[in-house]
Amino acid sequence: MISARMRIRQVREIEIEGLGERIKQARLDSRKSLEQICDEVGVSRTYWYDIEKETVRGALSIENLRKIEEVLGVEFGVTLQGDGEIK
Repeated sequence: MISARMRIRQVREIEIEGLGERIKQARLDSRKSLEQICDEVGVSRTYWYDIEKETVRGALSIENLRKIEEVLGVEFGVTLQGDGEIK
């Protein structure tokens, strides 16, 4: 008998005041064009502006946040603990 495994995703949302402004400042400091950043992160310019204005419908995914950090060369201090707790 073949043993199969199923993955389960745990989803939590947190609010971080001022994160959009910090992302905007990191973008400006990077000296990259908005178009280049959006292409590298994989989001539209409209969505990017929603991120900066903190008006994203739903929540910004941790995957997109990590892409933003990578592209801009910064860390915003949002970490996931081993048990899935967001710190």
